[in-house]
Amino acid sequence: MSPLPSCPGADCASRVLDAAFEVFCETGYRTSIDTVAQRAQVARQTIYNHFGSKEALFSAAMGKAVKELFAMLAAEEGDWRSRLYNFGLRFRERVLAPDAINLHRLLTSEAQRFPELASGMYENCFIYSRRQIADVLEQAMKQGALRREDPMEAAHILLDMLVSADHMRLVLGGPELDLNEEPAKVRRAMELFSRVYAANPATSVHPS
Repeated sequence: MSPLPSCPGADCASRVLDAAFEVFCETGYRTSIDTVAQRAQVARQTIYNHFGSKEALFSAAMGKAVKELFAMLAAEEGDWRSRLYNFGLRFRERVLAPDAINLHRLLTSEAQRFPELASGMYENCFIYSRRQIADVLEQAMKQGALRREDPMEAAHILLDMLVSADHMRLVLGGPELDLNEEPAKVRRAMELFSRVYAANPATSVHPS
């Protein structure tokens, strides 16, 4: 057997995390470190040297994927609407992708067996994503572009509007998305959100 290629620090860690994300999406948390090592083309011990445990590897792999997605939001220029519209397209593309849907199914089935892992996933991915959106919305509120409300609550509402219905449909085995409809879906979500959080109280939506 030919020796495995050398794997320097940062490059090695990144390669391992990318491979781990792919493998965890395919087979869930029960997958072996050996499978990840084979996908990354590194020695098994190399993974332990970098991450210490499978739980730490899983958390780091999920965190890297989420942070890369939101790094695009941070780098986006323009007003809050254009930034969040462009982000919404990428968010749907990532969260509603087949591998992400499969990962959701696998983690849901394993949550009771690995409660600490599920809790970490909730905090480092779900809550982290809401905090990033909340920061953008809070800036818009301070600038008077949106009505002053709890930005975290607003972030929950916006992200639910962007993906919740289609995400549940796909998790339960519904038909694949029509990619031609994606821009219109994101525009509609942004339009409805803008009405609910309009800065002008006369155009806000209030319960009867």
